[in-house]
Amino acid sequence: MKEHKGVISLLKQAEAKQRCALSSSSSALYHALRRRVKSCELISPYPTLFARTDYWTQLNAEEQSLHMIRALATLHPQWTFAGLSAACVYGYQHAYSLHDGSVHIAGNSGITGRDHSKLNRIYMPRIPLWKCQGILVTSPARTLVDCSTFSFSSALAIYDSALCSGHVTVEEINTLAIQTNCDEAAVAKLLRYANPASENGGESFTRGQIILCDFAVPLLQVEFENPDNPAAPYRVDFCWKLADGRIIVAEYDGMAKYADTTNQSRASLQAKMEYERRREHNLKAQGVTTIVHLFYEDVMNPKRMTAMLSKAGVPRLR
Repeated sequence: MKEHKGVISLLKQAEAKQRCALSSSSSALYHALRRRVKSCELISPYPTLFARTDYWTQLNAEEQSLHMIRALATLHPQWTFAGLSAACVYGYQHAYSLHDGSVHIAGNSGITGRDHSKLNRIYMPRIPLWKCQGILVTSPARTLVDCSTFSFSSALAIYDSALCSGHVTVEEINTLAIQTNCDEAAVAKLLRYANPASENGGESFTRGQIILCDFAVPLLQVEFENPDNPAAPYRVDFCWKLADGRIIVAEYDGMAKYADTTNQSRASLQAKMEYERRREHNLKAQGVTTIVHLFYEDVMNPKRMTAMLSKAGVPRLR
């Protein structure tokens, strides 16, 4: 399609600000944008929002959501983003699979017939306003209460990340949950197991699955000496120290990181395999009796993960 200087300029400005391009539906530029959506040059994830298709498809689900949120915050500065949208703005770690293309805002009135299907209003009689990255969002505590509707393991990652950020405390979340029409039992369970020591969302999700499979809650990020580099001790993802002296370690994603071909400066696969061999040797020299490597596919299959952890001797609660 013929180049359109206005379209090109609008898209460049939007990409520089890491948001979708905006255009009023009554403008001539809007019709030029819509024509390019029909030809698949552009994508329109929400009415009056646009992005280059090749630019959009290289963004992950969270980045796409943030591009929409930033654009909509410009278009509707009075909106208060809530739930998963607020968690994105705060930068709380979570599974990309939670995204379905919707945007979540707080509202103290009912849903109207004018709302787009991708706009989800979360009702709250009083909206606790915060501002993050120049965008109105619900308070961290309210955001976490709303995110408690996700599966336990998915929500646990958000809770771990929020507590690690220092934005909110367990007491603040618990107090708000009591005052809010929500699933208090779900919030209480998340607060019982949330741990800011979790290093990333994947590890949090894995710990959630371990808990759901009724295994003992592991210690996180336990350090062991690294004789090859004393200034950089080994830290294991999950650790169980049993009364009989056994020490069981589980690592999330294990050797998968060594197959990463996107890092052009990476050391050879052989060198990385040798590092892992040395690491396991040194851990076992310090009393670690069993090391289990959990891959994503294992974590997503409770029966397989249960079999692996049971074989390793991880104690179960029942």
